[in-house]
Amino acid sequence: MKHFQSLLAVGLVLFFAVSAQAKAAFKGKVEMITTAQVIAIVEITEVQKVSVKGAHWTYRQMASAKVEKVLKGELPDSAFFYGDENFICARCHFEAGRYMVFLDRDGELLTGNNWQLSTRKISGDSGEKVEWFGDKYLEPKAALLSEVLNEITTVLAKSK
Repeated sequence: MKHFQSLLAVGLVLFFAVSAQAKAAFKGKVEMITTAQVIAIVEITEVQKVSVKGAHWTYRQMASAKVEKVLKGELPDSAFFYGDENFICARCHFEAGRYMVFLDRDGELLTGNNWQLSTRKISGDSGEKVEWFGDKYLEPKAALLSEVLNEITTVLAKSK
């Protein structure tokens, strides 16, 4: 009988351990806008491999950025962002280029607010298009930067 109870106890522990594993939860655009501590347009100039421990994750990437415009929160003229978390389900990844970023803090580190959806590439000859939320939740769609900025401003005004 004790052998059966031991097997049952081990089975229950394994069952609950498997069901307790973390999964990535992605925010919709309104939630991403309202929960981000910082929203800004930046030029990421360099990305380096690092191993930096935050309060929650260990980050494998540090991006150096020049700040063009801050829409929410505060940032100095240049900043460092951390990505490529050691979370297997989702990561915020940085590459050189012009982006709209949605950031939070992990301790003292500036990190993505919404995994890979935290960085929105800005492109076009004069920087007029941005990857934004498309018809399918996780697939970006090109949108006019001016329209996205108006949408963000409207959401922020409503959330006050």
